[in-house]
Amino acid sequence: MPFSKAFKLSLKSVLATLLLSTALVSPASADAISTEQTTALTTALTDKIVVPAYVQFSEQSSDLSQTLDAYCAAPSSEGRAKVETGFHRLMDAWQRAQIIQFGPIYENKGPARFQFWPDKRGTGQRQLRQVLNNQDETVLPSGALAEKSVALGDLQALEYVLFNDPDLTAQPASFACRYALAIADNQAKQSAEIVQMWTEEDGYRDQVVNAATGTDAFFDETEAAGRFLNSLAAAIDVVRLQKLDRPMGLTITGARPKRTENWRSQRSLRNIQLNLESVQQFLEVEDGFGDLLTSIGKDTTATATQDLVGDILNDIAAFDRPLSALVEDPDARSDLESLLTKLRSLQSLVREQLAQDLGLIPGFNATDGD
Repeated sequence: MPFSKAFKLSLKSVLATLLLSTALVSPASADAISTEQTTALTTALTDKIVVPAYVQFSEQSSDLSQTLDAYCAAPSSEGRAKVETGFHRLMDAWQRAQIIQFGPIYENKGPARFQFWPDKRGTGQRQLRQVLNNQDETVLPSGALAEKSVALGDLQALEYVLFNDPDLTAQPASFACRYALAIADNQAKQSAEIVQMWTEEDGYRDQVVNAATGTDAFFDETEAAGRFLNSLAAAIDVVRLQKLDRPMGLTITGARPKRTENWRSQRSLRNIQLNLESVQQFLEVEDGFGDLLTSIGKDTTATATQDLVGDILNDIAAFDRPLSALVEDPDARSDLESLLTKLRSLQSLVREQLAQDLGLIPGFNATDGD
């Protein structure tokens, strides 16, 4: 799917604009942003994006559990279609929530209990195959998966059981189908706990929106805002380094299609799209980062960042094949490399210019050192 010469010229102009804006826009003093403005930012991001994302994830987990329960009792082609739809809706919800890199998601065993990926050493895959080959019924009782390896009860395990060999779940009350149901139940319980931890009285939501007065979780509202900025930056890092750069390899001969996320269900590009749509939400929601930048006279940074995210999303939408096929295709290589270039520019724009303008410092993230 080669892009036009006009696209390549557009890329050059975008990058030139970014470099110019980075050079010319002077940093803002943190004192220029009031407590009220920062609190409005953290409240908007919490109430309009974070909590709804977790609620949606919890609801989709519960829905898939019910769908699988019915399917396992009486498998059919119609039931299988409903299961696949439910799985994709659940993964959509998770990918939208994945940008949130702080708070209750790090309790217990951390984000890996929802998605253990990338599994760089294949440890999880070996454990999963062993369970399926041995039909290990110790994973089936309610609550059992919460006590076992995260790789046995996460969304990657669910994808493997459902998509690696669909025939395994096609027999009534089959072990594979009951195992898929146990994973969905595990995800439903875990996601419900995250929602509760955010929304209960004096829960994490209250810790964030009341940060200006000092809470157990935050010294002040600036620290809370910094956590959101770090999530924004880390999401871009993960997309670039893990979801795109890693399966592409340094050259076309080094491409590894099975390193793409969720290649079995062919949703690798959709995952990237949803991650970046969440980034876009952080920037464009009312009282979000874009509005805050504009309110302090940094509309150049706000516009450049929002335009670049939109440009990247348009590029992703133009691909017409799964990412696992694209990374091995020499004709698609230049388009993927152009996408990487734009992601690097977005990464720099957020971590340097946007952070500087807002007087915030993105901290450590999970991809540091990769």
